[in-house]
Amino acid sequence: MWIRSMMLMCAIGCVGATEVADDQTATTTQNTLGSGFDCENNSVISGVTCVGSFLVFPVNVDIKDIDVLNNNDLDILSNNLNGLDIGGILNGNKVIDDVEVKVFDVLNDTLNIDVSKNDIDVCTLVGILQLCK
Repeated sequence: MWIRSMMLMCAIGCVGATEVADDQTATTTQNTLGSGFDCENNSVISGVTCVGSFLVFPVNVDIKDIDVLNNNDLDILSNNLNGLDIGGILNGNKVIDDVEVKVFDVLNDTLNIDVSKNDIDVCTLVGILQLCK
């Protein structure tokens, strides 16, 4: 009888633990925002460099051939990257694509700075491989 009681307690406990785990997983899946992005003018490339990350993916963005941005514009760009939610399961190519689109949209639509996607280089490390676009 004692064994049955223990099995029943384990079954009830495991169901409750599974529900908590599912809630935590859902939160983790939804929490794929950029973090730590800092954008600065970069005279070496005649543009702007932004460095930050998405979970385990460090991300470097170089925006070439644009004028020096003021601090407000740099903050807007940094904050938009920090607020970017790439959602779902991460992979290096999705990170690169989503960051490139966000940078392009912020520069062209929000800051009214005319750039092409060819002016935006986005790189990330996946393991020991560097992916760039």
